[in-house]
Amino acid sequence: MRFSPPRSALLGLAFLLSASTAFAQQAAVPFDMSGERGPTTDTKPAIVDDTTPAVETKVPDKATEVSDTATRRYIIPATSLMLEGEAASRSFPVYLTPQQAAAATSINLGYSNAVVVAPEVSSLTVVVNDVTVGEMPVQSPEGTKDMRFDLPTGLLRPGVNRVTFNTVQRHRTDCTIRSTYDLWTSLDPARTYLTVPRDTSGRLLTTDDIAGIGVGPNGQTKFTMVVPEMGQPVATNALMRLTQGLALMAKMPNQTFDVVDALPATGGAGELQVMVGTAADLAPLLPGLPASARSSAIATFVDAPSGDRKVFVVSGPDWPSIEGAVEGMVSPIDRPLGVAREALSVRQRNAAEMPLVAGEATLKLASLGVRTAEFSGRRLRTGFDIGIPSDFYAGAYGEATLLLDAAYSAEVLPGSHVDIYVNGNIASTVPITNRNGGIFRHLPIRVTMRHFRPGPNRIDIETVLMTAADKVCAPGSSASEEPRFALFDTSEFRMPRFARIAQLPNLAALSGTGFPYSRATDPIALYLDRLDTDTLSTSATFLGKMAVSSGRALLVRPESSALAIGERDAILFGTISQLPPLVLGQTHIAAESASSWGSAGAGAGQGATQDALNEWQSRVRGGSWRGQISAFETWLQETFDISLSSLRLLPGAEALVAPDDTARFLVAQGDSPESTAVWTVVSAPTGADLRAGMDAVAQDDRWQQLDGYMTLESKDADALDTRAVSRTRFVATQAWTFANVRLIAANWLSSNILAYALVFCALSILLGIATSGLLRRFGRPL
Repeated sequence: MRFSPPRSALLGLAFLLSASTAFAQQAAVPFDMSGERGPTTDTKPAIVDDTTPAVETKVPDKATEVSDTATRRYIIPATSLMLEGEAASRSFPVYLTPQQAAAATSINLGYSNAVVVAPEVSSLTVVVNDVTVGEMPVQSPEGTKDMRFDLPTGLLRPGVNRVTFNTVQRHRTDCTIRSTYDLWTSLDPARTYLTVPRDTSGRLLTTDDIAGIGVGPNGQTKFTMVVPEMGQPVATNALMRLTQGLALMAKMPNQTFDVVDALPATGGAGELQVMVGTAADLAPLLPGLPASARSSAIATFVDAPSGDRKVFVVSGPDWPSIEGAVEGMVSPIDRPLGVAREALSVRQRNAAEMPLVAGEATLKLASLGVRTAEFSGRRLRTGFDIGIPSDFYAGAYGEATLLLDAAYSAEVLPGSHVDIYVNGNIASTVPITNRNGGIFRHLPIRVTMRHFRPGPNRIDIETVLMTAADKVCAPGSSASEEPRFALFDTSEFRMPRFARIAQLPNLAALSGTGFPYSRATDPIALYLDRLDTDTLSTSATFLGKMAVSSGRALLVRPESSALAIGERDAILFGTISQLPPLVLGQTHIAAESASSWGSAGAGAGQGATQDALNEWQSRVRGGSWRGQISAFETWLQETFDISLSSLRLLPGAEALVAPDDTARFLVAQGDSPESTAVWTVVSAPTGADLRAGMDAVAQDDRWQQLDGYMTLESKDADALDTRAVSRTRFVATQAWTFANVRLIAANWLSSNILAYALVFCALSILLGIATSGLLRRFGRPL
């Protein structure tokens, strides 16, 4: 008898075969051990999106792709952007000329996400000028997906426009707090842009349009300064003044300057080419140079020889007239020295000015960009930015207060908590101990100020919520939209009155607010070891960053000799071998670095010596008294957060630093020989390293890492190597008052524990003697 299987069995077998084939194809995609897939642009999933008004664009093969970058106004000023966690939001400013604002038609974005993100309950929203222009599910785990949203007519405006990306993400299977760290959506800066017609996108017409230079596909902003006679010392002053003015006009986070002697054949997005020189020097390079440049100074846009772009030209019959044209550009945007700053102009962080908190103040979170939010997930993180002045001196004792207005539902269990972070460091934790829900009305949370630094500061509020439902983690529980927690924008941040006195050396104040050069009344001495493209590019980029941090263009005076600087504030650029030993010693750089830094043989010898020293230390550490002291110091640091340096009665001198071969670039600061001025050195082993290192440090995330009396950069490390200051020189910036002196003394004694103990003992003895004398006077001897 022949067996004939039923039709249902055949259908079931076909289903199993198709499922196993699909599983095999999915298994071919590489995963990491956590089951999460990193962002990639190699494969493009075929996703049909019928529930969103967005238009999905097909990306051609890389070999045949021809991108028309002239029609793109890129948005993200970074090499990458990750929206992490269950709820994340980032805002960016986009400056548009009147022609660009009127002609922009759509916004494009390319994104990918972690494979563990559940697309049915996760979304990505694009908001332009507080108007939602598109919303879509997060569903691109296998490659970068490109989306396009049409912009309503009249939505964009001339000047600064705010573009915001909001994401809500939920895990497919996991409900733990740990799983929220696996959620991410990555936006590709090269595929995220506004579309503007070619005839208006790159056409800059007036000096006001320089702010519209924007960023390139890699998040960078580049000024190419074409100076045919860059070797002339007379050109240096005008060039440095002009670069600072351009930096203040653009105010982009990652802007660099490239000084060359010939006009490049092409230009890209986020790049402005500026030609500087006399009419006689520029005429051979620029046929369209206005004839008026031979008789008077000009500063205007001119068509490039190829006719495909505009170049900015600053010219005149001679260099004094060029300096006059530069001053005419810079003066209207320059902040006079006597005018106090109310905000830090770093709008690239959150598309808004950052308030400068110079003393006791109360700020509502609504005014800082934090809006009321209801949250149904497990971990919510939001925050705001504030500015701190350069003479901030309260890191050892000061405490700010966050008055929290919030509410949580009855399902939130004890053990949940609210954490406050300052610049990425935990500053305070408040546990949630009540059951059955609750409302916080101006709950005071004390925030230690030890992690505050001069300049921009980021304060984050993170709420971790635990519930019984998350422990069970039933299917579909992550899709619940019932709010568990609410944060209200009526919350306030209160900064107390803090001590105001500046400290030197202090690279953190230099990168944050430009101190001490931002307060200089006399021109700053500027030394360049040679007038070539590497050194001029480095100095232009550094001064451009300083101008944005200072909020004003610095007056500089080039000097031909470092020894002629004397007792003046100075900035010195050059290779390490060209700097005088006096300069190296004053900025705590070992003299032997002039010959050993960058030498492969010397580096190998130093490495072998250090290895041998480490081996002998490990041999004798167990029984030696130095090893016991080292172990005791480690125990104090780990247990009480106390170092032996804080137990010294008087601080020691700064150690001389000899950079090893892993370092490529350094910024060091020290006093002049008479300790009446400040010298800052920017150096590297070679000119190429000097330029490459400065371009790396000019990126906003690294620029904010400058700290201590020396910072070293390595091309193989993401973080900078900073050397903490041991002995500081105090500089009075405020009028001497009893209240300020008391706060200064409180912070100094908190930093120097041994001195505080001695003062306390001395005052106790004096109190005892006074009490004894008083009792004898009244006839009651002890």
